[in-house]
Amino acid sequence: MIASGVFLPRWYIYPSLNDWLVLLPALPAGLEALARAGLDQKAIQAAMKAAAAPPEFLLAARRVFIVVSGFSVVWTYAAALALRRRWWEASIAAATLGLSWEFAYHARWVANDCLLTQFAALTVMMLALFHRTGRPGWVYGAAVAVGFGTGTKYPGVILLVPVLIAGLAVLPRRAIGSQVSRAVLLCALAFAAYLVTTPGTLLAPFTFIADYHRITKAYAQGHYGYTVSGPAQHWKLVLEYFAFAYFSPWKVPSLILSLAALWGAVSWVRIDRRFSALLVGFPLAFLIFFCGRYIVMIVRNYLLIGPFVGLLVARGIADLAERLPRSWLRAPFLAAFGALALAQAVFLIGAAESIARPDVNADARAAVDYIASHPKKTFRVSPKVRALAAAQAKPLPANVRDVGPVDDVVFFPIAEGPNGRRWTTNDPWLTEAVFGPREMNFNWYSTWEGRDRIVVMTVQKARAAGVQLAN
Repeated sequence: MIASGVFLPRWYIYPSLNDWLVLLPALPAGLEALARAGLDQKAIQAAMKAAAAPPEFLLAARRVFIVVSGFSVVWTYAAALALRRRWWEASIAAATLGLSWEFAYHARWVANDCLLTQFAALTVMMLALFHRTGRPGWVYGAAVAVGFGTGTKYPGVILLVPVLIAGLAVLPRRAIGSQVSRAVLLCALAFAAYLVTTPGTLLAPFTFIADYHRITKAYAQGHYGYTVSGPAQHWKLVLEYFAFAYFSPWKVPSLILSLAALWGAVSWVRIDRRFSALLVGFPLAFLIFFCGRYIVMIVRNYLLIGPFVGLLVARGIADLAERLPRSWLRAPFLAAFGALALAQAVFLIGAAESIARPDVNADARAAVDYIASHPKKTFRVSPKVRALAAAQAKPLPANVRDVGPVDDVVFFPIAEGPNGRRWTTNDPWLTEAVFGPREMNFNWYSTWEGRDRIVVMTVQKARAAGVQLAN
């Protein structure tokens, strides 16, 4: 884009707002060149090109994406307050989203999904304000937010459905003309906002149509280990993801929070049926659409329902607190969730540090200690892990076996595993343990091509993935 001088990406597998954000860190250099050299196009391009060339530019782009994605937490908190929830319930809703490891590591990527989540949260907040005040400006603002969200990822257009429902539900049923005109206006505002982000839709229509069909065709035809057999398996994997991974890096707390979301859905239906149709109905409608239409299951596609489920979790916990038989029990009950939030915050800091300061020798020591802490199981250890342990004079425990049947294998998946196309993925129980940088959840992204890490897998899982060490 900088080299051509035409600030259009000229490819439309994804919409274009993400490309503008990636370009943003180079903009100050361009403005400085503009102030220094005037309207000298070559000087401006050269300055922006120099700013975008160093490897540190990627980190600058990551910062932009993290900051924009982080507004999801603010909008979710504000949405809960707009719905007349207490401040501590709003805090739970915001923390459910902001302290999710799944949301956090996706926000670090220069990817579209957490940006869409931010616009989904903004849409929910505006719909909550419209629900509370009845002022049409809020529902029109929600339509604009949907347009910008669609400019980050095409499935964002589905957010227009709850906006239309909210905008039309308040009008008299027999006022057909008013309903049609409002529907047209809402759709027009969303489309106009989308065109601001992705003008190539009209400026390069043939390229746009070809690229759009290319990405939808890929999701309909399969993608390596992320391919599912059909809607039933797709639903199963999505439910497992939200039950055992989305809410917490630990399975039991994640399951507890997912059950709280179900309880919260029931509570919202009981106290506010009209708005619960949006809070509960949209996530269900989106999953029905996505699981029924596509056979590729990549978990980042479901992050946009995070603000909705955050509000459901908060309502579930708050409702349970209100139903406790003794009022004095509420403080320790809520304190338990506060302790979980603190633990997850500590985990997220540790995950960030593991990326900034990787230490493969420490990973190898931790893997050997893990083997020693499970004396009732037998392990086969790969040559690379053995070499790292030997270099540190770290003896292998007695339950390591060179030959014969074993329970688990320990190895580096990139260096010592199968071709990435062979890997199975989307399995919360794919690994027994993982040692290394925590820039993603290996169970859901086993084809990761970044830094290598040490994984512990059962022989059965490893054989299914084609790991030679397990044979």
